[in-house]
Amino acid sequence: MQPTAIFLIGAASSGKSTIGKLIATEYHFTYLDKDIICNKFTGLLLESKGYSPHERDGNTFYSDTIMPLEYQTLLDVANDNLQLGRSVVLDAPFLGYFSNKDYIRELKEKYDWHHVRPLVLQVDVDFDILKERMKARGLERDEWKFAHWDAFVEGIRARRCLWEDIDIRHFDNSPAEVDKNRLHNTLSFKNTATSL
Repeated sequence: MQPTAIFLIGAASSGKSTIGKLIATEYHFTYLDKDIICNKFTGLLLESKGYSPHERDGNTFYSDTIMPLEYQTLLDVANDNLQLGRSVVLDAPFLGYFSNKDYIRELKEKYDWHHVRPLVLQVDVDFDILKERMKARGLERDEWKFAHWDAFVEGIRARRCLWEDIDIRHFDNSPAEVDKNRLHNTLSFKNTATSL
């Protein structure tokens, strides 16, 4: 099977990590979480400019300077795996790139992904459930989201992934337990060694 790059998108606390790790385990993909890869240097860069290490939402230094570095790092690591023939799950919101219709075409050209199958899996969740899950995880970086909840939700609703030249699939992750059969059917990979 040609290597696949799954762009796992969705709001914070939608369950992307749970879904991504499940896919990686069942299909033997490499799982790459932007936060795990980048959080330490992101925090230090923010602190070096006098910000809290958790101050991202509404911070132009983060969005203009640090965020592009995070995504470049994530994609560089993904590319190394893809060039070795290893499929990857990219766990990151990618919200700042949704409006660029040519984003996937540009990545294919930059990394020479003529042999790579890109796929978007958008993890959706009911907003009331999203808020409860976010409260349960208790991260400092979510404080802005709670303080501006209506704006946060409206921002999610307003941002649609406009990427062209890629298959975009949706998975509703509102139930407490992940429905593995439904996830398998949503992905519908052929010629896989294992199935969910």
